Amino acid sequence: MTSSRRLFLSGLPCAAAFHFGLAKGANASDNNNLEELIEKAIQAGGSLELPQGDFVASGIPINRGLTITGLGDQTRLISPDGQPIFTITTTESVTLRGLSFSGPALAQGEALVTAARCPGLLIDMCRFSDSPAGGLHLEGCGGAVTGCHFSRIATTALFARDSTGLDISGNRLEDIGNNGIQVWTSEPAEDGTRVTNNHIVRVAAKAGGTGQNGNGINVYRAGNVIVTGNRISDCAFSAIRNNSGSACLIASNAISRIGEVAIYCEFGFEGAVVSGNILDDVALGISITNFNEGGRLAAVTGNVIRKVTGGGSLDYTRGVGIAAEADTAITGNVIDGAVDTGISLGWGGYSRNLSATGNVLRDCGIGIGFSVIGGAGPVLVANNRISGSRIGSIMGTDHGKPATADLAQADAEVTQGIISGNLAD
Repeated sequence: MTSSRRLFLSGLPCAAAFHFGLAKGANASDNNNLEELIEKAIQAGGSLELPQGDFVASGIPINRGLTITGLGDQTRLISPDGQPIFTITTTESVTLRGLSFSGPALAQGEALVTAARCPGLLIDMCRFSDSPAGGLHLEGCGGAVTGCHFSRIATTALFARDSTGLDISGNRLEDIGNNGIQVWTSEPAEDGTRVTNNHIVRVAAKAGGTGQNGNGINVYRAGNVIVTGNRISDCAFSAIRNNSGSACLIASNAISRIGEVAIYCEFGFEGAVVSGNILDDVALGISITNFNEGGRLAAVTGNVIRKVTGGGSLDYTRGVGIAAEADTAITGNVIDGAVDTGISLGWGGYSRNLSATGNVLRDCGIGIGFSVIGGAGPVLVANNRISGSRIGSIMGTDHGKPATADLAQADAEVTQGIISGNLAD
């Protein structure tokens, strides 16, 4: 047995070794080594309770069903070297509850706890903190991560790839180096992870890039993912970034102070609903983009967006409330204070089957702009209420710049769509 797998006690009297909760089938006098305790509990098919204290341990495998519980922040497990504290590899159910994990010496590319192919994983009320690498890394897992606290994690707080019915709910994440929650699949495929009711604040992009990092929630290739009810603020890039994930639902999230696009559906996705979100103080609000890569098919409804500034982490980001390129209905949204454009339909020649109906737009540069160059398709702009546009209420555009007069006037000639029933002043 290597020393990296042994348990040490820090700051405790020697007698503390006899105060562990017992693994079923184990005697108190045997409980002087965490790996031995886990092995005994696994053999007995039972559980292990840990008391308060600092337990220095790493590289411990969990390869059978087990429940380990502690006393929250009072039960601290610390990795002294580059290895994860626990490595879980079992198809049986594993529960970690009320444990606090940290590892100031953790190696790059590692996480405090890793799990693979565990369909019945429950990580509940645990804390992951002070890691120079990752927090929790899951591969092919199901179950739930609930009520956990992630803080001061240098790379990704919670990474989940190829999940099998995973719920990520009610967690708090703060002061994260690159990405908060990442839900990925190895290839484009149905995933079905639910990311709900989490509180995410202060996510940086320390590894740089133009959007690979700096996101509160990042979905990549994973289909049928649900992202609802989250509170997300102070992210360097996006609050929610869906890259190539089809059939994605993004609803009822409260988002503020975002350095680039607040809600992004980009590249090769097909199908997204972005509904009922509140966005406040963002560089760009909602973007449905990359028709050139197959990105298309969305409903953007009932969102409230205010103070859209442009700039931010990328100084060329346009201050647009909602932008879309293909097969998208933009309906019933309220946009207040988009510095460049309230609603942007199409980008150059990438414009197909776009409509903006029943929206309320106030105090924008251009209220509604739609592409009129490069073979852009016709648009439907109807029954919108537009007020206080500084440049024009409804205008044809060339890559976001005005290319026509204001078409909201009753006698305006329109050749690339239908503009009707709008009220502008």
